[in-house]
Amino acid sequence: MRVPAQLTTGHRPMGKFSPSQRPKIQQWLATKLNEANQRNDLPLDPSLVAFQQLVNGNPSWKTLSNEMFTQSSKHYDPTGVPAIQSFDEFLKVVNIFIKSSPPFYIKETPETAMEMIGLPINTVLDWPMGTMAGYDFWLIPAINTSFKDVLNTWGSFLNSPASKASLGHWLSQESLIMIEDAANCGKKGPAFHDIFVCDATAPYFGFASWDHFFTRKFRNGIRPVECPDNAPPTLNCPDPTLVIVNACESAPFKLAGNVQLHDTFWLKSQPYSLDRMMNNNPMATRFVGGTVYQAFLSSKSYHRWHAPVGGSVIGVEKVPGTYFSENFFEGLAGAGNWRLADPAAPNNSQPYLSAVATRAIIWIEAKNPTIGLMAVVFVGMAEVSGCEFTVSVGDTITKGQDIGMFHFGGSTHCLVFRKGVKLDFCNAPPWNMATEYNNRVNSALAIASTCE
Repeated sequence: MRVPAQLTTGHRPMGKFSPSQRPKIQQWLATKLNEANQRNDLPLDPSLVAFQQLVNGNPSWKTLSNEMFTQSSKHYDPTGVPAIQSFDEFLKVVNIFIKSSPPFYIKETPETAMEMIGLPINTVLDWPMGTMAGYDFWLIPAINTSFKDVLNTWGSFLNSPASKASLGHWLSQESLIMIEDAANCGKKGPAFHDIFVCDATAPYFGFASWDHFFTRKFRNGIRPVECPDNAPPTLNCPDPTLVIVNACESAPFKLAGNVQLHDTFWLKSQPYSLDRMMNNNPMATRFVGGTVYQAFLSSKSYHRWHAPVGGSVIGVEKVPGTYFSENFFEGLAGAGNWRLADPAAPNNSQPYLSAVATRAIIWIEAKNPTIGLMAVVFVGMAEVSGCEFTVSVGDTITKGQDIGMFHFGGSTHCLVFRKGVKLDFCNAPPWNMATEYNNRVNSALAIASTCE
């Protein structure tokens, strides 16, 4: 089937998690550590106390927790003295972070010179998690289970009215311009209050919490579903049920065919491993030899999920996993040189993260049998406090329907198709992650047909 010309999608450069100028990051972290040191009246949160006790109770884990900071400063230190030099200092600054909302800055003063800090914990661990010690530390299941409680504590705060305190910065003119630019794909378009459901005349635009702001919805008509299943056939699109739409507002990252049930996902090439990606679910066998499409959600984008096809929900599953792991070869230890390491980790580790990170999976039996069973894997890359489905097993869903969301953090997602499903992409690969623009959610991603 020919790809209709009108189904091509708009794009914009993909934003990174944190500022590119590392000395500014160190300045900001030094400021936060100084703030923590001056707050003797602020004890560690109980979730952090439990995390500290878990780590310190195991001599090997305690060594790793400090070595990841020592090893990262040996590889690269932009200021001569790293801002965070130990595990205890890490706990102190995280204690500050989880009692406040993620900051937004557009300033040039020395103590806060930076663009924006959307993922503060990831900013601290950007280099340390890529050391040999950091790689080993953040793969330990008990470490991630305990740190999940820390993130859940933060998530509870971000869902409370107290979290609105920083929204003034996120709703500043500087921030709104960045968010509008992302939503308008780098082109001139409507303003924030015309794009998203909000009340520009109310305090904090009517958002009840920081999480409410983060999971904001598009207004009706802003992201129409291209080729809805009930649309009449046209010359360019004779069967709308074969059109797959973008499940997220995201930049295309990777396309892989002939994916295997078991593969060496930890290697530099990061091949997809269906069994690990789908948490040993028996349905993984039905995708052997099929296709995986992966795309990235920037911190300035829209964080809700939509159904890529119409059909029936066959299964949903939330999979516990890592929060600050990256592919060994993308970190300081594997790259061997900070100039070769991922400058905004874990951006370059997205296929690897599909096998190890905290994620949520939905299996959909598409209305059109040519597509048949497909899966979407929503992956938390860093600091994700929750993955929430708004649909359940047995539900009948329509193409473009809201099916869930990420609650804070950086994220990516994969669409998985069976062997024999041919995909003609509207924005054809190859893609360059450094220059790709967002595909709009609900816009046409590809048209399915049967391989002959």
